[in-house]
Amino acid sequence: MSDPFYKRGLTKVLRNNSKSDTISFYIKKGEPVQEKRIVEEELRRLTEQIQKQKESVQSIHGLIRETIDHHYPVDLWALSPRELDNEMGDRLSFMNDDIDTRPDPAVVSSHRKIIGRPIVFIKRMFMKLTRFYSNALLQKQRHFNEQVVAFHLASFIRARQIEKRLLNIEEKLKQLHEEQELLAEKIEQDYYDAH
Repeated sequence: MSDPFYKRGLTKVLRNNSKSDTISFYIKKGEPVQEKRIVEEELRRLTEQIQKQKESVQSIHGLIRETIDHHYPVDLWALSPRELDNEMGDRLSFMNDDIDTRPDPAVVSSHRKIIGRPIVFIKRMFMKLTRFYSNALLQKQRHFNEQVVAFHLASFIRARQIEKRLLNIEEKLKQLHEEQELLAEKIEQDYYDAH
């Protein structure tokens, strides 16, 4: 054996973790492996590592440092209150960014190298010629979009206010139950003291 620890009377023991990497440690020959202690230490270390990662990352957006463009339905009923607030904020921001649906001639482009410039020129000319008609239609859509975004924002704010009121009512109800129990105990004690 070329292992220097083997020469000192130590045996190398290998264990696999979840990443299929090997964790090695040495024990003296003849001594039982204290696996429970080793597993507990490893679990503690992994728990601390995960907790540090959770604290450093407030959201998935912070983890990947960019927005996620998802085109799949989100099960809103399965979200936590914090996740639901984030989802509502994201959707309101998206709606707010896309209020004006009128096309912008400056963004027209073509991926074709040779005939791309003439195509872009024709598209821009067509957009300028039809701007009067499209603006008339899309202005109504823009006004509607503004109203929808304002309505959703007002609904979101109102829901938050109702949630705060509900929490206050629940707290008062809890206090009243505690006071009721104390009064019932006192009445019962006074009754027994009188008889």
